[in-house]
Amino acid sequence: MTQRRSHMKARLGALSMIAFLVATQAGAQASGSDFPTAKEIWRHLYPPPDQTSEPEPEPMAAPAPTPKPTPPASAAPRPSAPATETSPSAPAAASRPSVPQATTIVPSRTLAQARVVIHYPERGGYERSEELVRLLRAAGTAEVETRPVRYSVERQSVRYFHAADRDVSGIIGDMVGGGGRATVSDFTHFQPSPRNGTVEIWLP
Repeated sequence: MTQRRSHMKARLGALSMIAFLVATQAGAQASGSDFPTAKEIWRHLYPPPDQTSEPEPEPMAAPAPTPKPTPPASAAPRPSAPATETSPSAPAAASRPSVPQATTIVPSRTLAQARVVIHYPERGGYERSEELVRLLRAAGTAEVETRPVRYSVERQSVRYFHAADRDVSGIIGDMVGGGGRATVSDFTHFQPSPRNGTVEIWLP
């Protein structure tokens, strides 16, 4: 019974409040003052005990920002292909066997082509030179000459000035003695050289 009375009082109070608000709003509109509307005032009042207030809608949470797409990881640089090995150089062409150059063979002169000049010292060499003149002419020497000189050499020698006279100078060295071929000297480097076929004999 007591609870019922309390509900009645609450309702009466609410009605009284509504009537008050309506009167107040009408007066405010008549006077033109900026007064809150009944609805706005009622919104701030506590609801009557038998009326459950509707919960105010909670503000919707802002949607979570869409994560930016992660850029794809840059592809790791591919290892450069190993440099191709250069092909081994082609084997060098087989060297051709060197063809020996044909050496010009100079025919050796004979006594019949030789010119022999005998150098003897002025003092005491004339007799020996004449002896050799007879020997060489008897052997068939083409030319035999004698020349006296003012100085004498230490030992007898035979000299040739051209390669073609090498052999014949050796023969002459054997004929005149005094060591034979050991006394033959190469004077092909001598300049100016006498004419071809010349072989000199120098007496001590």
